[in-house]
Amino acid sequence: VQVIIQDTLPLDGSKTFFYLENGDHYVCRVPDACAAVLRGSASFTFGNALYQTYSGREMTVKIRVENGQDLPAETPIYVCDGDGTVLETLSHNPNRQAYSLTFTTDDRWVPGRTLALWAGDRDTVDDTTLAAVGHTGKKAIWGVDRQDKKISFTMDCGSHNRYVMEILDILDRYDVKITFFVTGKFAADNPDMVREMALRGHELGNHSWNHPDFDTIDRDQIYSELTRTNALLESISGKPVKVFRPPYGHCSSQTRTIVNALGMEAVRWTHESMDARSEASKENSLKYSTMNLTGGSIILTHTSAACTVAVLDQILEYYRDNGFQVVPVSELLLQGDTWLDENGIQHPQQ
Repeated sequence: VQVIIQDTLPLDGSKTFFYLENGDHYVCRVPDACAAVLRGSASFTFGNALYQTYSGREMTVKIRVENGQDLPAETPIYVCDGDGTVLETLSHNPNRQAYSLTFTTDDRWVPGRTLALWAGDRDTVDDTTLAAVGHTGKKAIWGVDRQDKKISFTMDCGSHNRYVMEILDILDRYDVKITFFVTGKFAADNPDMVREMALRGHELGNHSWNHPDFDTIDRDQIYSELTRTNALLESISGKPVKVFRPPYGHCSSQTRTIVNALGMEAVRWTHESMDARSEASKENSLKYSTMNLTGGSIILTHTSAACTVAVLDQILEYYRDNGFQVVPVSELLLQGDTWLDENGIQHPQQ
């Protein structure tokens, strides 16, 4: 590393200077640059972008080392949580190419922790990873036990865009805000349309990137499907994504654990309009979107279903005339201490 000092600088980091690394220019604070000089080309990275386990079980974290001989022996390597608390300290051995750490998790790890890796100077983060920790028995949320008449009308959005603007105009007429569960691919293909959903006050939920069956893909694929979609939706709306709907409704303990660690709730539905099935019809969309509703009901429909669009006015009029208030899913969900019954209904903790 070639360092070019452009001025006489204090070591408190109050000034910056340029240094060259691999032919590139960098501007940084003094301590950070000195750390770069100290480490040379040594690099430390976690073996995976995501680790996943369940409370009470062990979790083994791998650390990869490249050019470790460039870092002095016994330099401390820190593994910390997102709050900066040191969880483990290793003493560097220049001859090693990897390290392995095993943590025993408990409920303090739920729903997850960001782990950060420092080598030598703790002002410089070498890498981060997400440790997702959950409970094996936890279900996706199907509905909510509410004493009021709030419900959520939701629309999955991952196919063609033919009816989206018409749907938005109908919702505007009734001053109703809903949750659109959008796939990343749809958002990438139709960013202006998805932005319009957000601008009109609707919630954007994660519906994966490519709509795979999450019971058939591995942990890393699940993580990629979720994080790619979140990044795009958040860049479009400027808001964090709070809810996820699993494609086909398939949501294993592993999926729920990763979803929760990313700050979302996995949400299914209590009422299905049948508009994506062979029995789809205007009559069934109206019937199944309105029958046996209670406070906390979640209704599933699709933006690509012509039969639902055709009766959307009637559905919304039914809600209005019968005293139901339609709200986005994140507003429907209970806050604070809650529990789920065997049917996936969320209840307040007594």
